[in-house]
Parts: sequence; C-alpha cells; structure tokens
Amino acid sequence: MDVSVHEKNPDGTLKELHRPSGGPWGGTNVDNHYIAWMTNLFGRNAIKELTGDFMADYLYMLREFENKKRTVTPDLNQTITLRITSALNEKCKNIESQIARLNLDKDVNILKDKIRVSADIAKSWFQESIDGTICHLTEILSEPTMEDVTSILLVGGFAESKLMQDAVKTAFRERTVIIPEEAGLAVLKGAVLFGHRPRLVSSRCVSFTYGYCVSRPFDDSKHTPEQMCIDSYGNRKVDNCFRKVVEIGTSVDVGKDINALSTLILQKDEKMPLYIYASTDRDPEYTTDPSCTKVGELNTGRAHGETYDDNRVQVYFTFGDTELKATVKFLKTGKVVSKTIDCL
Repeated sequence: MDVSVHEKNPDGTLKELHRPSGGPWGGTNVDNHYIAWMTNLFGRNAIKELTGDFMADYLYMLREFENKKRTVTPDLNQTITLRITSALNEKCKNIESQIARLNLDKDVNILKDKIRVSADIAKSWFQESIDGTICHLTEILSEPTMEDVTSILLVGGFAESKLMQDAVKTAFRERTVIIPEEAGLAVLKGAVLFGHRPRLVSSRCVSFTYGYCVSRPFDDSKHTPEQMCIDSYGNRKVDNCFRKVVEIGTSVDVGKDINALSTLILQKDEKMPLYIYASTDRDPEYTTDPSCTKVGELNTGRAHGETYDDNRVQVYFTFGDTELKATVKFLKTGKVVSKTIDCL
C-alpha cells in the first residue's frame, strides 16, 4: 500500500506535499492471511504439497479467493463459500476432526468440494491491512502541513474492497473520500497519462537525503589517527564524509538545478570521480554509515591546476521524474561535466 499527497496547481500540474510512503497492507497481505488460515486448517504439509505438486490447483484456489474478496462487505452476516481443489481435499481425510480441534465447528463447514466460512473469519483476513492503512493515514494527516488536505482518493485493486472503503470513510469523516469507477485500473491509466505528460508533477518531495562523498579537515579532538590521510595539497584530511545537497522530505522543483552550499576541491593530477549517495538519515556524517547507499558516480576527469582555486568546482543536482542528474562545473574554466542516474 502506497500513500502520496499532492496539491493541484492552477495550471493543472501537481505539487507533491509529502514524500511517498506506505507499508505491506495491500490486497496481498489479505491473501497471506487467507493462506495462513488455510494452512492452519489443512496443515502445513498439505499446503506445501499443493504448491509443490499441484501448482495449478493452488493458483485456482487463489483466483477463487480473489473473486470472493469483493463479496466481503461490512454488513456481511452470512457464510461465504469457497471451492476446495480435489488435490487438497484428498490430502485431508480427517478435516472434520481438525475443525473440532480448532473450535471452529460454528464457523466452518465443509461439504464435498466446498468450504463455508463465517463472515467474522472472512473479515478477520482483512483486519491487519485495514488497521495498518488507517494508522498510517492518520499519522500523515495529523502532520501540521497536511491540515489543508480535504480529499482522499482510493485507487488500486484493494480500493475496491467495501471493507476498506467503509473503514476509510469512518476514520476520516471530515474529509471527502473518492473511489473512482474501476479503481483497480486507475493506477494503470495514471501511468499511461504520466507517460504522455511527464511534467504533470511539477515538484516532488525527495524520499532520501542526497549528497556526495568528500574529504574534510582532520580534527584531533574528533577523529582517530586511523581516519587521517594526506591529500595532494599536503593537508591532513578525513575521507568518506557525506556532503548533503538535499534533505529527505524536501520539496524540489522538477528540472530545476540545486547547487551544493559549498564548492568542492578536486585533487591535483588525480582522476577523482564524484560518488553520489542517498541516505535514509536527515544528516548523515559519513558515506560509510549503514543508512547510506551509493546511487551512482560521475567521472570529473583529471584536475591539472596547482591551487585550490584552480581546481574548485560547483556541484549541482537536478531531479527529474525518475532520475537524478549530477553536474560538475569547473569555476575557473567553465567546463561542465554531467551524468544522469536512474533512481528507479
């Protein structure tokens, strides 16, 4: 389940107000609870053999459940009927005793190739997904910057669930909940529309803190001797430091250059790639921190100057729809080197 928050601009484009977020609370999680329940009922070995030797029957069982999910509504008070494949039925000769052992006599009934399950059990398969979704939406909408959000749009296959629709409408009565026709196809239609109008989203909230690797002056009070190195200018330095350009959650205009707050000094007579990193922390100190991941590198070439000013460059990041463009400009010569990195 994914959540994003947008504001519609006067020109029809969208401004992203909150970085995309979410969790494992979609329709697949409902399927997992159903499979877990069936495994508990029929036994782990029976389901394992079904997936190993009778995959077609197992897939049929899932498709059957996919159709039945839409019939589970808030006001459902009768049993739902699901077909059991012959392969599964043959592996469970003592299923009646298993039902009794699990105290499910009043909730489960098996007749030949059908299993009837009470409404309460069927609804329980959805509960974790619904609770997780409502909790996450509540956290986002309780943020001060979200107080002007007036509408909630539900799309995707799970948006067609009446249980989910009812839960969202109940939890957020003060907001308008919109469920388009064929909500399951809305995501696909949106992807096609975005392909034709790639600038539909004019600004985004970055999902990570982006920066690049630099060396900083060695500090005896802060750094260990093992961290010290000598650069090509003869200065004591510490490698693998993170220089932040954009902080996680920051709104950036698509296609607009963002320059690093300070310039970078290239090393003399050395090829010095610009290593670009993303981090889940707001202010990482080193690129070797567990939160940091290298997303790309830009070959700046060899710096031939003798002084800091000769080899000083400005770094720019430009965010696109699904990519990040890194640019290095040599301030003395005006030379520009750039590279586009796919962030998907």
